[in-house]
Amino acid sequence: MHKLIALELKRNRLRSYHIAVLICGIAMLGFQYLMAAIPYMDPTEPDAELFSQYPFLMGITCLVCMAIFLILSAVMASRFVVEEYSGKRAILLLSYPISRKKVLCAKLMLVFAYTAGGMLLCGAVVQAVFFLTESLFPICSDHLTIKVVLQSLGFLFCCSVLAGLMGVIALWFGFRKKSVPVTIVASVVLATIVCQIISSALAFLPMMGAVLGVTGILATLAIKNLLRQVNNMEV
Repeated sequence: MHKLIALELKRNRLRSYHIAVLICGIAMLGFQYLMAAIPYMDPTEPDAELFSQYPFLMGITCLVCMAIFLILSAVMASRFVVEEYSGKRAILLLSYPISRKKVLCAKLMLVFAYTAGGMLLCGAVVQAVFFLTESLFPICSDHLTIKVVLQSLGFLFCCSVLAGLMGVIALWFGFRKKSVPVTIVASVVLATIVCQIISSALAFLPMMGAVLGVTGILATLAIKNLLRQVNNMEV
């Protein structure tokens, strides 16, 4: 499997995605500081106090980051899967003397790993920089503790896995229609729905577990269906 993934990396350059992740990290860091400064910009705002609390601030930032990486995952999946299994490219790909399921699994693993790993790395760096500056020159009135840092990292990890799983679900919609726009639109719709559900109960940890469980089941079903579709495709 790792040889197939290595082959995919040779066939598809990831430089543009690396740049996108870097830009996302810089944007998220700026967004985080902007959110933290809201209580100072408009003290009369009824909900301004929420933005001075680390759990809320980190939760909102992670959700925005998850939405961005989900869309990035959809773009990447469109290039690695939807376009590859359309037109003349599909004829070439399906003629390989390799199991079709293995080829598709390699593509899915690459997209999932890059999405989840990229978000986790990006978010961890952003949080490290933010917490470091907060320990020296605090903006938020909340107390920075080890518990807060660990909770933030845990939430970031869950959101990273979610972004990868939802990317697979969005791909399923796009693959059915062999359409890149459908894949991207599906990712936007999924991001909107899931972010709305999680944001309504940021402090309720079982909610994140439930969302992860349901998304994992749907992603598994989507993968099985994708494998079946590819296996039944005619050259």
